[in-house]
Amino acid sequence: MQQNDRKKYIRLIFSRTFRYLGIMLVVSLLLGALLGGGVYMMNAVCAIGFVMLGWGWFTYLQMTGMHLPGRNRRQKKAAVPFIHRRFKEHRSHRPSFRMDSSDFDDDLTSATMVTEEIFSKKQVEAARAIARGACGVLLILLSFCYTA
Repeated sequence: MQQNDRKKYIRLIFSRTFRYLGIMLVVSLLLGALLGGGVYMMNAVCAIGFVMLGWGWFTYLQMTGMHLPGRNRRQKKAAVPFIHRRFKEHRSHRPSFRMDSSDFDDDLTSATMVTEEIFSKKQVEAARAIARGACGVLLILLSFCYTA
């Protein structure tokens, strides 16, 4: 892998890690609010951290060849970035929280946007496993730092 590709790969792992981290912190906040209290929220953060570590481990096992029974392995169609779409005004509505950098037409998109299509399938699976594991470790460290 060349230096520029390595930077994009690290950017992909970084963006996925913090996307998972944000989602899981919101889930643990809601879970802690339902249970009633800050201590329960930190317990939820720790539990979700271990869930993310397990999810990262299963992603790694799936990458090495083990597949869970009952899962349908379909290929997704490649999405066309907004800048390359032919009819920009005729697009389906998506809420803002479902949009990413490919949905906007600006000058920095090509320099900063990282998509999974430029990497091989094995590299993408490894990035997902690393991101999920790193998110789990961050959540567990966050819960231990708060309770100490």
